[in-house]
Amino acid sequence: MKIPFFKTAITGEEQKYISQTLADGKFFAERPFIAKCETWFAKNHGLSNFFLTKSCTHSLELAALALDIKTGDEVIMPSFAFVACANAFALRGAICVFVDVHPDGMAIDETKIEAAITNKTKAILTLNYAGVACNYEAIKRIADKHQLYIIEDNAHGVGAKQGDKFLGNFGDVSTFSFDHLKNISCGQGGGIAIKNEKLLENFFVHYEFGTNRRNFFKGKADRYEWKNLGSNFPLSELNAAMLFSQLENIEKINGRFVELWNLYHEKLDNLQTQGKITLPNPPIESIHNAHCFFIKTKDEEERNALVKFLTGKEISAQFHYTPLHSSEFGLKAGKFSGEDVFTTSESKRLLRLPLYYNMSITELEEVVSALLSFYK
Repeated sequence: MKIPFFKTAITGEEQKYISQTLADGKFFAERPFIAKCETWFAKNHGLSNFFLTKSCTHSLELAALALDIKTGDEVIMPSFAFVACANAFALRGAICVFVDVHPDGMAIDETKIEAAITNKTKAILTLNYAGVACNYEAIKRIADKHQLYIIEDNAHGVGAKQGDKFLGNFGDVSTFSFDHLKNISCGQGGGIAIKNEKLLENFFVHYEFGTNRRNFFKGKADRYEWKNLGSNFPLSELNAAMLFSQLENIEKINGRFVELWNLYHEKLDNLQTQGKITLPNPPIESIHNAHCFFIKTKDEEERNALVKFLTGKEISAQFHYTPLHSSEFGLKAGKFSGEDVFTTSESKRLLRLPLYYNMSITELEEVVSALLSFYK
């Protein structure tokens, strides 16, 4: 495509740290960039127990292990979400309980959560879709009342805020993504933050291959042994070297995303005024990171026609998640609580437009021009 859907953000400064790592083999054993990244999140986002993983998928699976999710437990989550959100808990034998979303920002509808709670409910999973926060004040109130854990999937929201708090601070456990489709990327990687310190001891066992390795090296155990389930979760030093460079430039990277997002909104506002499309409208208390820019068409048929039209102009636009509850495996691994008022209908209208760090204003205006032409 002449205008692709996404390109990984490259500032030109990543090579410095990658070259340092390759020039000295000791870096792979000593892992200084992993330490730098984890310290960065502690210092800048208040996440003192932040750890890098190979992917956000790994982080979600770690969350399920840290919360001791077992067969028959129930985890409430939005159906409009990436499959990894459900897989992590289905792998442990849990039942995924799907609830409806708000139609505007596609976040979990907090007013539907309480009706989905049973005596088997263990946790609530939230997704900060497009880098916009969920209603955490209400969700935390529900979680506290019913003594449930909150798992905050912050794959989209690195650097975004709700009020004066960075996203990733609202869950007992929060997960992050740094894959090639995210604002801040190291090609493939993730992170996990443990805010509920009661979970730390259990988390470390699973994070360290299911062993007591951490306690052994701290002199708190007299032998190093297998204690529970675990795996090889930590990120590689080479990926961390690239990630640290991006974190050092997060204001520049996210700032460019926001600039382009605002320009889209300004130039397409007239189509919304005419009632031809719907634009995103984040709540005022959310300082989003412009992870993606989406529009809503009249219906699925119009969206498909628009995708075909844009493809003909060599512009790549993409829809997003197919609702999990109606998928082949979702019908086996979960159930929908309440009525599906918006999840399916709104997901069929949603279309994401090209948006990436190195996108030029000329490219954006070409996308806008194509949309105006389609709706004329």
